[in-house]
Amino acid sequence: MNPSFNIITPNTDTADSSLLIEISGQGVSFIVINADNHCTALSVYHFDAGPTNDKVANYLKDIAASQPILQQSFKKINFIYAFAASVLVPHQFINETANKSMLELVYGDISEGIMRNDIINQQDLQNIYLVPKQVDWVIANLFTQANYYHLYSLLTAINKAIGNHLYCIFSTTQITVQLLKEGQLQVIQSFEYKEPADAIYHLLNVCERFEVDINETKVHLNGMIDADSNLYHELYKYLLHPVFEPLPNTFTYDEEIKKFPAHYFSHLFELATCV
Repeated sequence: MNPSFNIITPNTDTADSSLLIEISGQGVSFIVINADNHCTALSVYHFDAGPTNDKVANYLKDIAASQPILQQSFKKINFIYAFAASVLVPHQFINETANKSMLELVYGDISEGIMRNDIINQQDLQNIYLVPKQVDWVIANLFTQANYYHLYSLLTAINKAIGNHLYCIFSTTQITVQLLKEGQLQVIQSFEYKEPADAIYHLLNVCERFEVDINETKVHLNGMIDADSNLYHELYKYLLHPVFEPLPNTFTYDEEIKKFPAHYFSHLFELATCV
């Protein structure tokens, strides 16, 4: 399959570099950061709507086979799972025998997945989440020395500012939101959408559920949303403080990357600062 974005510095030695790969049911993205904190590779693939777990696993195999840089050695490899089946549980309520029941209560039968968990010490939480078996098998065979995290686990380290913040990551069919109320984490959740009205409903509903005034909330926009799109124009009708997220100053970037809106890739590099 062909990438939507593919910016690779040729003849790059990756032995001292870090590779970060994010995978979900919507697509695969990866970035390579060298020892000087410079991005030497960025690639983003978008899947057709509603792929099966088998298709996602096959897409990942095809991408790994078609990208020579992914076949090189790295100092560190970080895999970010962005599948929606996840529950954040306070430490005091963790019960190893109940983890499966908690996931099934929210998401139904989970027999086709591998259950994992991340400890989030700064929030006194554990993230219990599910990875499709097919995807887990491909990753275990192709990237044997990788570290694994869930997207929600790393998002808890982003945007610890005072006030109300709604951190949003848009794909073509899904939006992931993290709500902070006066700097305190309230919820992280993903929603599918087909029309702009669907996305707006989810944003407004999240704020209403946690008694946060949307007019007093800074909304951080990341991912596949354009300033001239119907989605953005509809959002702007309801949100007083939407901002497109910049690329973090932690890294430097090729001019080819800078030709695109920074928020397309901003959350990937924010995640890279957390691992």
